[in-house]
This record gives sequence, structure tokens and C-alpha cells, in this order.
Amino acid sequence: MRPRSRHWLLLHLGLGLTWCAVLASRAPARSGIGASGLQVFVMLMAAGWLPSWALAGWQVRHRRWQSLLLSDLLAAGALVLLACTAYVPLFFFNVAWFLPLGLLPRGVITELLARRLLRLARAR
Repeated sequence: MRPRSRHWLLLHLGLGLTWCAVLASRAPARSGIGASGLQVFVMLMAAGWLPSWALAGWQVRHRRWQSLLLSDLLAAGALVLLACTAYVPLFFFNVAWFLPLGLLPRGVITELLARRLLRLARAR
């Protein structure tokens, strides 16, 4: 894997992990049957972020805008469908945390960030 591709992949995975942490920080304090922030983070990481590694691996080789946008839309639809079907018995009403995770277009945002960072590096 080329160094630039490796950086793109790390940026993509880091963006997803950061988004999981941001979402978990918005979780309310443990009250009633709600999940704590740490529980939400682990849930999102294990059931949403780790499976996205396959998408990240595919997107790093197909970095055209159309491919990134379509694969982000497909991944969002798949995660929302999975959350609304298979994850409901596992996570009950906590599946609502998967919706903002799935709807973040990480491939497109990663490409924008990578191009911006490359432009900044060239300007130095």
C-alpha cells in the first residue's frame, strides 16, 4: 500500500472513531435503561465502526467522487437497515445512535480532508 493511500485509510478510520466518540459524548448520564457514554462508544465501535473497515479498504482504491458518494450512500443505507432490523433485539432503543454514525459520509469527508492536507503540505 502506498504511503498516501495508507494516510487516507488512517484518516478515514480516525474520522469514524472520532465521530463515535463525539456521539458517545452526547449520551446522557446513566439514568433508567439508557446507556452511558462509554457503553454507547463501545456499541458504536463494535457494531458500526469495525465493520466499516471493509468499506474503507474499498474506498481507498476507488477515490473518485462518484464512487465515494455512492458507496457512502450504500453504506449508510445498509447500516440504517441493519440497525432497524438485526440490532433492535441487541440494543433496543439505543439503535438511534447508529443513525448519525451511518449518515456521516466518511469517504467524501476523508477525500476533502486529504486534499486539503496535501494542499497545505505543498504550500510549505
